[in-house]
Amino acid sequence: MSGKNILYEKNNSTAIIQFNRPEKKNALSLELMDELRGVLETVENDDSIRSVVLAGAGGNFSSGADLSDPHSLQMMEQQIDASSGKSTMIKLIDLNKPTIAAVDGYALGHGLECALMCDIIIASDKAEFGFIGPLRGSICPYANIRLADEVGRAKAKELLFTCDRISAEEALKIRLINRIVPHEKLMEEALEFAGRMKNAAPLATKLTKEAINRRLDGYEISLKAFKEIAAGEDLMEGAMAFLEKRPPKWSQ
Repeated sequence: MSGKNILYEKNNSTAIIQFNRPEKKNALSLELMDELRGVLETVENDDSIRSVVLAGAGGNFSSGADLSDPHSLQMMEQQIDASSGKSTMIKLIDLNKPTIAAVDGYALGHGLECALMCDIIIASDKAEFGFIGPLRGSICPYANIRLADEVGRAKAKELLFTCDRISAEEALKIRLINRIVPHEKLMEEALEFAGRMKNAAPLATKLTKEAINRRLDGYEISLKAFKEIAAGEDLMEGAMAFLEKRPPKWSQ
């Protein structure tokens, strides 16, 4: 099942899925997200799989959306369009099995949102987190939906307004993540945690996940906001400024 952008393997009853663009710090492209959705569909229909670990190859979880990808705008809009049936993010949050994000190195922007869509986040002591969408003239649509429930409204606004990057220690302090482990033990600890999940009844786990996630909506509001952003000048300016390594010149 491994593809060009995604590595996939089974470890006993756990599916291990890895972003595999290390030369891009696992930046998310349309092709990668489509591959990931296909793997998640396979996992969803495999009754032998009881849990999922999502990670990144090469020392980083994900540095966010790949702004050099000509389809990046399409990829980001697709992720918040619940009606299209093509949103990998919605597939991830609605997956019928518990998910663990094993975060090492960068977890930024859309990459951090992927971790946020998982049920549990285990981070290495070298992890770095940041919602950087507004620095690129965009928004973090899934953080807008979910982050306040995780860290509280005040802290969510602080992170999304400042785009500050925070350490694993700070992420644990504000309850963005579940635990920190030594860098070299990250996958070992994630798999051990995943293995403990198989003791619970699959149906009970599935229904518990659905019940806890019941208020996580707001897709239409986020899609409307993104379309407004995309119709303006800032999104393109943010992308070009990032690629050209210069400060952006915002329209307002």
